[in-house]
Formats: sequence, C-alpha cells, structure tokens
Amino acid sequence: MTAVSMCFPQENRVETSIDWGKAWEEHRRWLATVIRSRLADRDAAEDVLQEVAVAAIGQRTRPTDPSKIAPWLYRVALRKVINHHRATGRRRRLYEGAIRAGLGSEEAREPEPGSWLMKAEDSQSVVRGLERVDPQDRQLLLLKYTEGWGYQELSEHLGISIKTVEYRLLKARRALRAAVHEPL
Repeated sequence: MTAVSMCFPQENRVETSIDWGKAWEEHRRWLATVIRSRLADRDAAEDVLQEVAVAAIGQRTRPTDPSKIAPWLYRVALRKVINHHRATGRRRRLYEGAIRAGLGSEEAREPEPGSWLMKAEDSQSVVRGLERVDPQDRQLLLLKYTEGWGYQELSEHLGISIKTVEYRLLKARRALRAAVHEPL
C-alpha cells in the first residue's frame, strides 16, 4: 500500500467516471425551475442556483451512480433554498429591529448599506460614553435630550440658574464627546 492510498482510502475517493460539467448542464434547467418555484425573487433564485452548483462541485463525496445524481442535486437545492429563507428572515428581523430602534426608515424598502448599522454603532458609542460621564452631567444630558427639556425647565427642576445650566451642559457635552472618542 502506498502513502497516497493510505491518505485517501478508496471509499472516500470521488469517481471521475461522471462528467460533472455535463451532468450539471443536464440537470440545471429543472433545478432552476424547482428553486424558482420556492423563491419569489428571480434574482435570489439565480443566486441559489449558483450556490447549488458551487456546493455540488465542492462536495468531496458525490454520487458515483448516474441514477442518483438527480435526487442528490435536488436535496442540495432544497437545503440551499432553506438556507436562503433563513438568511432572509434573519436580515428582515435585523432590519425591523433597527426600524423599531429608530435606526432606519420605514419608507425605505431596503436599508442603505451600512447606514443604519453606523447609526446603531454611533448610538452604542454614545451609551458607552454616557456611562463614563459624571452622573450629574449624565442626568443633565438625558433630561435635555431624551425628555426634551429646555434651559428654563432644567433651571426650574434642578434649582439652578439658566447660566449654570448653560455652563454645565457645555461641560457635559465636552465630557461626552471626549468619552465617545476615547478608545475602550
């Protein structure tokens, strides 16, 4: 027994008697029909068909019996369709979560690539920055920007002058800006 045959036992070898390019062309059309029947989007169906081709070519163990090629490709296609539905569902839930969080627009059918993600990251960095700011400054910033209080309301509720509110807000904004831009 040679070193090569020890590394690649006979049962794990892919038979080369089947011309897989020819087999793919033979089965491509009906596989496309199967995939299109399960996906509403024609472009998505083409993408999934390509994934099936790549998966079929990349498989280490493929059928060696030509009569088993069609059912095997069918199962590969169904798995790829299921994976596509799962991925689409995950993207949709992520996008809907971003809209609920106010990071996207409901009018937009598809989010602009990365725009709502950047907003989410910015929001997270502001939250982390707020955690690093002095509690009194954090309170002032949150009352101003989440409750929408003006200088007069802040002055009345906190029992300080408007000039003090202006100064403390300026100081709080600077501290927050520094905390946001400071590396973790």
